[in-house]
Amino acid sequence: MDGFSSRLLADGAWCWWTKPRATAVDGDLYVGVIDEVGQIVVAAIEPDGNTRSRTVLARIEDDDHNNPALLVHRERPPLCAYARHDEEPFVRLRVGRRPLDVTAWEPERRIRFPGVTSYAQLHPFGDRLLLFSRAGVTAWCVARSEDWGATWTEGVPFIALDTDQEVYMPTVLLPDRRTVRVAISGHPKQYRHRPVRDVFACVVDLETGEITRPADGARIGNVLTGEGLPLTEAVLDLAYGPPSGRTLNLFDVGRGERFEIGFATKLAGDEATVDGAYEVATLTDDGWRMERLAPTGDVFGYIHAGMYVGGLAFPPAGPSGRVTISREEDGRWHLEEWSRDASGLWHPAHLTPPGAVRLVRPWAVEGEGAPGYLALELERYGDSYVGTRSHVAGPFATGW
Repeated sequence: MDGFSSRLLADGAWCWWTKPRATAVDGDLYVGVIDEVGQIVVAAIEPDGNTRSRTVLARIEDDDHNNPALLVHRERPPLCAYARHDEEPFVRLRVGRRPLDVTAWEPERRIRFPGVTSYAQLHPFGDRLLLFSRAGVTAWCVARSEDWGATWTEGVPFIALDTDQEVYMPTVLLPDRRTVRVAISGHPKQYRHRPVRDVFACVVDLETGEITRPADGARIGNVLTGEGLPLTEAVLDLAYGPPSGRTLNLFDVGRGERFEIGFATKLAGDEATVDGAYEVATLTDDGWRMERLAPTGDVFGYIHAGMYVGGLAFPPAGPSGRVTISREEDGRWHLEEWSRDASGLWHPAHLTPPGAVRLVRPWAVEGEGAPGYLALELERYGDSYVGTRSHVAGPFATGW
């Protein structure tokens, strides 16, 4: 069991705040990764697991924060967006030449943002695209295309928190294909002056551009007209404020009927590894409710601030009350889907046999007939996130 592996694509990594990363269309799987030498790679994988194509689009720094967002559509050309980690004031974009073909691409173009960028998130609505990226370290910004990536507006500030630390913003497009849920919080580290520990939330309507608070439905801005932007703590919905002396790192937002946000918390302090736990904030009729699932276990490199525990992901569809986590316990790694029963208790089900293989950073595959979850089989991750080596493993589903 300790040697268990279901390696799907060799030499590929991703971080938590870039999406989409893997999509299923007509049974085929399309994946975007960065390899150990900094190549932006897109691959098409057939239902039997064979790699039909593996194409290199660019070569940048070998930093796993630079992984691409790969958007694949049955009737429109694929798009691949990627940014160099806090290095350039633009996001790089490649547009494919034919639908469902990730081997032929137009030349790279650049979308300007008001500050050095990190991460890329693409959300479609018809021919309209929203591209989110962190810009200037402390804000997330948004650019827009109305013609499936042929032309773009420049990026403008979307959310700007009062902090001097990095901020992280997971988003998710709901099954209605027009509603985007957004959560945002700060870095768990301590060494700067105005850390953000709270988790804030909002909702974006891709058709109208309206931005609302999820708890009361209050209108707070418009992403198409720019009204009310950038959003700040004063207008966003406060989903969670950790107790004094604790910090957190934010992972994912759920697609179920309830607004859910997943993160890990621990005792504050950059060297502290005490009491790390996965938690879920759920918006109920009575407000936001916090639930603790399981200990995170060990970190796997870089810093002890809690950023590099195994990770959390919500499923691509279905009811609320389900989440997948990667965690360590007594030297063995667990990839589990946790479900909330009718009485409100959470229960785990293994997606893989627990063992020494580190399966981390799970991702729920999007698209019709999606096969379940992917994860990274971590081979090497030292004191730096540069030069990491991992492999895409899966797909995983309960009942193995």
